[in-house]
Amino acid sequence: MTAIDSFSSAGPRLLAKRTGTTACVLAFSIGAFIQLSMPLTDLYQIPNVRGVFFAFIVAIFTFRFLSGEPIKSGSPLIMSYLALSLFWAVGISYSRAPIYGMSKAVLAASYIWALGTVIYNLIDDLRVGKAFLDGLVVGGILLVGITAVEFGNPIELIRSSNRFFRLRLGEEGNPIMLARHLALVLTTIATFVAVRRKWIDLTWSVPIGLLTCAYLVATGSKGPLLALLTSLVCAPIFLVKKTMTRLVMIVVLLAISFTGGLALLELLPKAFIQERFLDKIQNLSLRLPGYTAAINAILNGDPVALMIGHGTGDFGYLELRHDGRAYPHNLFLEVAYENGVVGLTILLTALSIPLLATMRAAKYPFYMAHKALLAGLAASYIASVINAQFSGDLGANLLIGMLGAATVSITRLEAKTDFGKA
Repeated sequence: MTAIDSFSSAGPRLLAKRTGTTACVLAFSIGAFIQLSMPLTDLYQIPNVRGVFFAFIVAIFTFRFLSGEPIKSGSPLIMSYLALSLFWAVGISYSRAPIYGMSKAVLAASYIWALGTVIYNLIDDLRVGKAFLDGLVVGGILLVGITAVEFGNPIELIRSSNRFFRLRLGEEGNPIMLARHLALVLTTIATFVAVRRKWIDLTWSVPIGLLTCAYLVATGSKGPLLALLTSLVCAPIFLVKKTMTRLVMIVVLLAISFTGGLALLELLPKAFIQERFLDKIQNLSLRLPGYTAAINAILNGDPVALMIGHGTGDFGYLELRHDGRAYPHNLFLEVAYENGVVGLTILLTALSIPLLATMRAAKYPFYMAHKALLAGLAASYIASVINAQFSGDLGANLLIGMLGAATVSITRLEAKTDFGKA
């Protein structure tokens, strides 16, 4: 073999390796930024940081496409995301709150369809999927570290505050959004440890996990806690084949959660628990009016409105009587009112695809690391969908598209080695 032949055969391998490295860096950056976007915007108030990062990622991905790499855009998941985005865009034309509808549709389309497409195409190798997880873990640890620097011991913080205290980043920060990101920290760290399966990881993951749990409770947000627990129970159901194994895993997870809950009840002030986790469960006055308004408007609407909705963003007008941001704090009710039966059907289709893909993947003989990675991403995805039923609107539930695309991508990959021990 001549030197020219050797170079010719090595060229494609070097190009593939370089492309894979670029994909890993991009996936890691996206994962880390998902977590760091909270302190960057709410605490440090860096303007337009999410828009700049999104434009940067899309620009690099476009450059890869122009360099000759194909883009997979015809999968059922990506097509359902595109259909949703188009329907939301069309819905602006007959909405009574077009400005709010436009801002919400642009945000949702950008992060659910566009960034979902980026993630789906980037994760074409399990190394890239692992890099995405690594980014989420590193970004999450930095988020917890920043929170610790700002607030110190969470137990003492709550004890020294009044019963109405809720942990948030910055004066205008949203404690519910912070709670969602902290819950994601717990899921991704647990996934990271399960993928690597090295005892030394317990030396750092357990202390950080306990600290994160304490900050999560300090936010006083019930929805993310419920979503976290439900997702950890649901993931084994979707992924594990044997019924007895499923039951054992569910019982163990529930036992751990129950034990942790009892410990927190002993550590936290009784007034804080009463205000945030007992009184608020009995009194849903902050959510019921929105639910009732959306349901009544859906039931009393004409047949056309029932099918295609009242327009993207129109709930803002229904609630405020002007073009402003308002929503029923439930994604299904929001889409059913604004985009009708057609929009809700497309949404349910899009949300079910990652779950169906995970259930199909349970039949494959994956390595343990592969299964752990899939279980962790599936749990994170399930939590993001559940969170969307308790708070926020389309523009505030942007993790659904990325985590759904990552989950589907992992289900279609095949590992030649147990990469978790590599």
